[in-house]
Amino acid sequence: MKMEKLRTVTFLNREQIDFLDNLDKDALFYQGVKLSRVEILAELVNLLMALRVNVKDLNLKQDSLCQGILKIINNHGAQKENG
Repeated sequence: MKMEKLRTVTFLNREQIDFLDNLDKDALFYQGVKLSRVEILAELVNLLMALRVNVKDLNLKQDSLCQGILKIINNHGAQKENG
């Protein structure tokens, strides 16, 4: 079953756009693969889904979404190291 793709609009600053464009350039240069901004953003959403990020696990009053997700990732890594 093919999933329907829906259009969404996002507002990114110049630094964020440049970062996405550099990922694309590096992927093309080192891997021979073209990555559009849309593909990169879609894969980032897939990554969050795979990490099972749940807003209930975050403290958004204290941390930004990015900081909260990094804490989750770091905690998962520490749990794996401790067995």
